[in-house]
Amino acid sequence: MIGLLYQAVQSQNEMKRNFVLSRLKEMGIRRSRAGSPIDLLSYEELKIELAKASAVRS
Repeated sequence: MIGLLYQAVQSQNEMKRNFVLSRLKEMGIRRSRAGSPIDLLSYEELKIELAKASAVRS
């Protein structure tokens, strides 16, 4: 049972990460402000990049 719960949480986290990643790519962003490819960033780092990009475009 614990294994299924863990898999569900991991799956949900990956979906959230992919959503933020796709939003950044739609905005034409391929690298972080530090120069790293966004595909290599964690979900937390991607959220920060998206917030910064959204603030600049507002």
